[in-house]
Parts: sequence; C-alpha cells; structure tokens
Amino acid sequence: MNNHVTVLEIDGKALEHNLHYFKNKLHQKTKVLAVVKAFGYGSDGVQVASFLSDKVNYFAVAYAHEGEALRVADISTPILVLHPQIQNFDQIVSNQLEPSIYNLKTLTAFLAYAKDKELITYPIHLKFNTGLNRLGISKEEIPSIMGSIRKSKHVKIKSILSHLAASEDLNEQDFTLYQINNFKQIIHEVFGYLNYTPMAHLLNTSGVINYPEAQFDMVRIGIGLYGFGNDKTETSHLKNSHILKSTISQTHFVKKGETVGYNRAFVAKKIQKLQRFLLVMQMACQEN
Repeated sequence: MNNHVTVLEIDGKALEHNLHYFKNKLHQKTKVLAVVKAFGYGSDGVQVASFLSDKVNYFAVAYAHEGEALRVADISTPILVLHPQIQNFDQIVSNQLEPSIYNLKTLTAFLAYAKDKELITYPIHLKFNTGLNRLGISKEEIPSIMGSIRKSKHVKIKSILSHLAASEDLNEQDFTLYQINNFKQIIHEVFGYLNYTPMAHLLNTSGVINYPEAQFDMVRIGIGLYGFGNDKTETSHLKNSHILKSTISQTHFVKKGETVGYNRAFVAKKIQKLQRFLLVMQMACQEN
C-alpha cells in the first residue's frame, strides 16, 4: 500500500521506445551508453538502469556512489564514472566501476593506487577537451599522459572520449565540426602510442541527431532516453517516460489585490482560482 498520494511513474516501455528510436539512427556495430547520472536525470537511476540493463552496452554515472547503487541492484553492465574522486578509488574498484580520467593529477593518483593494489590492466577511460573547456586532458598533454600509461601494467585504456559544446545548435555547426576534427586528431595521436585499439565516443543525444557521421564506436544517450530530443520534430517521435501525479488538497479563490504566500510574494490581478497540491512525493516505478 502506497501511503503517499504524489508519485513519479517511470514508463519502462517509453524508455525502450526512445532507446530504439536512437538505435535506428546508428550503424549496426555502434554501441550505446545510457546516461543515468543525477538519479536518472532527477528520477530514479536504479530503476531506469534496471529497465535498460540488457538493452545497452554501458551506463554512465556522475559519481562513484551512483555506480555502487547500480551494483547493489545487481546491474552487471559496465559503468563509466564521469567524475571519479581520488578518495573514492576503493569504492570504484570494489564495485568494478570504470573511471573517466580527465587530468594528470587523477591519472597519477590512480596509477599509484592501481600499483599499490596490484591491479592488472584495470579499465580506465581518458576524457579529452576538444573545445567545451570544462573537463578534459589537453592535446598538448598527450605525450606525458601516454608516457605514464605505457609504463604501467596496472591499467588499460578502455575508451577515449570528449564532449560536444553545442551539438543541438545548428548555428554552431562550424564549431562542432571543429570539435569532431579535433577529436579525430587526438584519436590518431593516442592510438600511435598503443598496440591495441580502445573505443572512441563523442556524441550525445543531439550529436546523434545532427552529426551521425561522427558516431565512432559508441554514443552516449542521456536526455533523449527520457523523451526530449532538443528539437521539436525529433521530440515528437519520442515518448514521455516520466509522469508526476498528485492530488489537489484544496481549491479556493482570491480576490483582486489579495496576496498569497510568505512575504506576500504573489498579488492577484483579478479573481483567481488557486489549487494547492500535496507535495510529499515518493518515487514509484510502473512499467506500462
């Protein structure tokens, strides 16, 4: 019995529909990484991942504790941690999570940790900055980064990645094409240091829609899974996967000039009907 009257319903079939919509835009061999960071974009990352665990190749979370929650839920799909923290290395390794390394400091710390724990070819991912200028290794750092990795038997590069700054904005097409070309150059240079071939991935939801020629080995689908395509036409092909339902607890009318709320923040300009909802919310999962 659900004692709460406000629930968030997650439609598993809608998630699956949206996933297949994007898969149909991909080459047959292109892998799919589902982004379930931030509690599944503010819903329930564990439930979303449970629906999709046998339908995607990878998951991505922001922090180690999110990945641990997926493992506790018996999700065995590979999990990329986008923002690994040095203090969470134990949590990452014990849950077989894979860190995205985006600077020399984190790489140096993880190499030392892996050596101390006697890890062998533990999977890591290298994130490069191609123009977003938020997180990422610079092209100039490649020789020192790769020099350190080549000396270690304790890690192995599973993929290299970057992130587009404005893939949804066709007015920024020149800059996005610059990023794609920059990433290709990075791939070529990094691969020159290796005797094996990691995966490469760059595209987000809008990237898949607008730049399918740059899908490389894998794409990352985040907001698109939940029914938003950053474009009215694309969004019309998607299904809303989340529905918030509540109960009206009171309806009353206020007269023109009356105020509502703390510090009288709202002033009615005419007679208005106000409805107050019960705001105690419980996450619920319903596969329709």
